[in-house]
Amino acid sequence: MLVFTIIYLLISFVNHLCFRTYGLDLGLYTNAMYDYAHGSMANMDMIWDTKELALADHFDLYLLLFSPLTYLFGSWTLLVVQIVSVLIGAKGVHTYFKNDPKIARFATSFFLMYFGVFSALSFDYHSNVIAAMAVPWLFYFVREKRFIASLLVLIFIWIGKENMAFWMTFVSLGLAINYRKERKTLFVLLAFSAASFMYFMLVIQVIMPSLSHGGEYLHFAYSRIGNSMTEAFVYLISHPIDSLEVFFTNHLPNPRFDGVKAESHIILLLSGVVILFRRPAYLLMLAPIYFQKFFHDTPMTWSPGAQYSIEFAPILAIGVFEILRSIQKEKVRRFALWAVVLIGVACTIRISDQPFDYVVESSVQFYKKKHYVRDYNTDAVRQAIALIPDDAAVCAQNPYVPHVALRKDVYMFPYIKKAEYILVSSMEYPYPLETEGLILEIEQLKNDPKWITVLEKDGVYLFKKA
Repeated sequence: MLVFTIIYLLISFVNHLCFRTYGLDLGLYTNAMYDYAHGSMANMDMIWDTKELALADHFDLYLLLFSPLTYLFGSWTLLVVQIVSVLIGAKGVHTYFKNDPKIARFATSFFLMYFGVFSALSFDYHSNVIAAMAVPWLFYFVREKRFIASLLVLIFIWIGKENMAFWMTFVSLGLAINYRKERKTLFVLLAFSAASFMYFMLVIQVIMPSLSHGGEYLHFAYSRIGNSMTEAFVYLISHPIDSLEVFFTNHLPNPRFDGVKAESHIILLLSGVVILFRRPAYLLMLAPIYFQKFFHDTPMTWSPGAQYSIEFAPILAIGVFEILRSIQKEKVRRFALWAVVLIGVACTIRISDQPFDYVVESSVQFYKKKHYVRDYNTDAVRQAIALIPDDAAVCAQNPYVPHVALRKDVYMFPYIKKAEYILVSSMEYPYPLETEGLILEIEQLKNDPKWITVLEKDGVYLFKKA
């Protein structure tokens, strides 16, 4: 645990220190916590023209829950929370197998080294990571027949993000299959599943649309199979062959994304999914995760990168090692345990050392020098940030937003809006612009009499409204 705490800190904290965390999503979430901590509702003003509430974008109550911590940890708050949650999840895996110390060590090691954990920590903060880390404790409390504690953990998972409740519908069903011979536990788990689905439908059909200016849920992005959950379900049932084709292949017209799904499928199978075929209940638990990963319109979600594989970690850590400990022959069991852990390590190394797509090498390769340095003068950025008053409205480039997000008004460049200061660099990641567009915007600001150049150093610019 100590070793992996250090590794996680070297990945996540160094990325933040080196400006490899971003307005989307760490800056947006940090600014939302500032609003909550100051008694106001967070909105999407940072990147949208409308005052759309953040809860209409994602129904994430963790940010409200964690917002007081900003007074302690500042812009590092969510990174601290995320690392602590992973360690709590690892402790949950170990506790689940506490009656078999050998299995507990193997399962916990597998969990800590899982590629989905590394890729999630290398890319900002996301609340589904926190929710996924509570799943081992749900498994543990259900097994121990501590149903009140189980319900509290279940509710905690629900409030992390609207789709977590949909996932819990299937996790509870899978657990119900595993405990089908225990009548009381079976009844409780079926009730958990039904309650999870009802909460999910309430949130996406009633609460979120009522909070949105457009009166609808904003994140159904599965246009290849339908424009709503109902249409998608009908399509999956009525077009099984086409659905399988979408599941395994690039369904977008851009050939650049060929092979992204194949890479993820192979990595997931090697990292333990293939073993779960012995107990399909665990595969049922992963069904909605597979759906949202491979049917989505955005290729990044198909990849092994970012937070899009984190939900596999707790299910595999428990499901795979439950199956392995049922092997009767000691030599075979010992060989299988070592094989699973070592193959899991190999998958993590493959994703980290030779990433296929959507895993940034410098963000995850904590064992290489380039992780700890940037190719431009980042001290100039810190100097510029120090010149910005704490209460000023700021427009900052994507990688700088998290560092200035703890204020009432912050916008992501080039959305200047009512900003009093603009922080930008020609040397940095230009998103949402292209490099040429970024340079053009900087030149226009330099020549605009409405803006005074406060600092210009090694490609870093701080402008102040005249």
